[in-house]
Amino acid sequence: MPIIEKSVNIAAPIEAVFDFHTDTKNLGLISPPWMKSELIRETGEGLRKIIEMKVMQYNVFPSHWIVRIEEYDRPVRLADLVLSGPMKYFKHTRTFSQPCASLTELKDHLEYEVPFGIIGKLADKISIHKMMEQMFEYRHKMTKEILEERFYIKEVPVGSVGSI
Repeated sequence: MPIIEKSVNIAAPIEAVFDFHTDTKNLGLISPPWMKSELIRETGEGLRKIIEMKVMQYNVFPSHWIVRIEEYDRPVRLADLVLSGPMKYFKHTRTFSQPCASLTELKDHLEYEVPFGIIGKLADKISIHKMMEQMFEYRHKMTKEILEERFYIKEVPVGSVGSI
């Protein structure tokens, strides 16, 4: 079974990084331009929450996803499992930790299995695995940019300390 693991350090509070990933509205903000996602509905909150969405890749390949939150341990662990979608199996786990007081480390662990037997495995080797890695690189880049801008504390200019 193919596995993808990626991590990124984000200068934002651990709770904020976790909460950002539980808000489905943010999926559109961090999805690459070649992958559009549209939320259809969500039911429940936290553990066992169900998310239904439509995903369009390259403006050509539509797919329908039903996802269930399988693990929800705020602010350290979040995992979802695709119940229905284009993959035979798809589980995405995120772990959050604080290597130091000013940083949160986000680790993504994705396990998936493509359909269509040997043809699917060949497609995975040729393009799917690479596309998934690029998607997570883009998501990390955008998550870091959005959250660090939101939580950035500007330095006080040296000459202005006396006027504070």
